[in-house]
Amino acid sequence: MPRKTLYQTVYHRLRYQILSGDWPLGSRLPPERKLAEEWAVSRNTIVHAYADLESEGLIYSRVGSGRYVQPLPPPSALPLLNWREQMPGGSHLSAPSLMTELNALLGTRDALNFAFGEGGNHTRLKAEFAKGIDPLHILETSDADYLFPVQGHLELRKWIAEWMNCEQITSPTQVMITSGSQEALQMTTSILAGPGDSIAVEMPTYFGALHLFQSLGLHLIPIPVDGEGMRVDVLEGILSRTRPRFIYTVPTFHNPTGTILSMERRRQLLALSEKHGIPIVEDDAYRHLHFEQEPPPPLKALDRQGNVIYINTFSKVLFPGLRLGWVAASRPFMERLTRYKELSISTNTFVQHALWSYLQQGTFHAHLEDARRHYQRQAAVMDKHLSALVAKGVSYATPSGGFYYWVSLPEQVSPKELLQKALQQNVVFATGDLFLPRETEQPYIRLCYSHETEEGIEQGMRILASLL
Repeated sequence: MPRKTLYQTVYHRLRYQILSGDWPLGSRLPPERKLAEEWAVSRNTIVHAYADLESEGLIYSRVGSGRYVQPLPPPSALPLLNWREQMPGGSHLSAPSLMTELNALLGTRDALNFAFGEGGNHTRLKAEFAKGIDPLHILETSDADYLFPVQGHLELRKWIAEWMNCEQITSPTQVMITSGSQEALQMTTSILAGPGDSIAVEMPTYFGALHLFQSLGLHLIPIPVDGEGMRVDVLEGILSRTRPRFIYTVPTFHNPTGTILSMERRRQLLALSEKHGIPIVEDDAYRHLHFEQEPPPPLKALDRQGNVIYINTFSKVLFPGLRLGWVAASRPFMERLTRYKELSISTNTFVQHALWSYLQQGTFHAHLEDARRHYQRQAAVMDKHLSALVAKGVSYATPSGGFYYWVSLPEQVSPKELLQKALQQNVVFATGDLFLPRETEQPYIRLCYSHETEEGIEQGMRILASLL
């Protein structure tokens, strides 16, 4: 470390004496010549130090009288902070969205919920889950009352790695347990990009990701989606002109359109990532909810360069209140992610242990098969009613998994006006503009079939049909 100059030593000594109160507020400082003699330095050194302290606002001069320690302003001169209106950390946060308002509405009335991608009320699953959760037993026989390593419960990470290794995804050291996939996406995004940076995003896209990206001050480069998923050819043209910090995709049972990125396009997307050195953030929350034919392998399973950061969750395949997800990535990224996760210490240890206890029962894969059949039946009920609306100008594609129908309305029908009419009859759904960065009305609605019973879907779809 370089040694301080004589001037710096004098300056910092003066500054310390002022700030520590050795020279009280309003008191007169020693004259330059006298202080220079006492401290055995040149008068110019004192002059320069006083000048810098004055420019800093710590002292002030009176003509013919000398220099004084700056007193505090009277209380009346200090403005009221009014912190409720001055929160710079939230400057990019948007106003409450329609989804937030609909969520609040669902808490106040017994409405038919086609708006939110949540699993249904699986009574048997909850009973099975509860069997493995004896809180006292878990606390007495495990380390659930202590913090796990930042990356999460080791045995749970091993289980995830073994489950995903059939698709050549990762090892336990490359898995981190998170508080749902949303936290995983938030941490990943914060590491890869900063305010003002650009990222490539499918449009339309998951509204939770959209809100997150906008709140972090990112510039979104929209990539259109068709029946085979992301238009990789459009992305290729964009990458010839600019370099986004990462590419965000929901390649399997896309939210909101339900499409699946074709195998050919998966390979093309990975090739672009490798060519330009751009990471891909793969949000794969729905891949295990296919109805019959298994979808193409995850991008991460095809990744040979470590460019794919893989995000998944237990919330969709079990139940939403569980709020446990995971990230799988290369070791260099996982090291950075671990340091970031340390800011929140760790994911809830008791819930991790409860999930691990349930998984040890060996019923998870049977539940997954039941869930697939359950959602397939519910989708079929919704499909039956939608097919009857084709004559009225409605169009849609039947999904082969996931939670959603992306429905195109007739030209004369306003999605927002339709929603207002539906709300009056206690039916809630999401309008298409929620999945785009600009609030421009789109002729689409997203209908979720996962939450309601088959009877509830029948009732809600009859109401919507009557409003068209």
